[in-house]
Amino acid sequence: MNPPPLPLPGPELTPDERTLLQLLASAAGDRSISTTTGRPLNSIAGAVTALLDKTGCRTRTQAAAWATAQRIVTSTTQPCAAQTALPHLPPRMLRILRAWAGGVSPEEVRAELGVAVGTMRGYSARILNALGVHRQEQAAVAGVLCGLVEPTHITPAWAELPAGTPPVSAAA
Repeated sequence: MNPPPLPLPGPELTPDERTLLQLLASAAGDRSISTTTGRPLNSIAGAVTALLDKTGCRTRTQAAAWATAQRIVTSTTQPCAAQTALPHLPPRMLRILRAWAGGVSPEEVRAELGVAVGTMRGYSARILNALGVHRQEQAAVAGVLCGLVEPTHITPAWAELPAGTPPVSAAA
């Protein structure tokens, strides 16, 4: 797999925020995040919302893609098909994957494509299967890592930054 492009400037993140992004990218649920971080379960939703606001992401899936493009997340949590060979996704499914990575909810994608709920579920299952993952967050990570999702699919503003902008340090 090709490494994702160099990250672009983003907000300064605390070590706790970086850990939260890594957990979101692994598709951890609130209970798992609470157990891992030691935060009270009732504080996780607020912490995730604050992190989404800080990073400019709309969804957990977009945050997973953003963290991967920023090299905060550097691999999938478990081996997946996208690590050994570039998966072929038909144009419509590639569009769906990129929309997820860009923060578009599955319901919004379904409405935009004008397809039934069952059809959208089928597309989603085929995307996850092709990438060898189980959740949309993991699909976004795999998509960035294998080059199917580019930073401009995640945050269109990245295309507007001047060339030669220094990369963000991956060290926390």
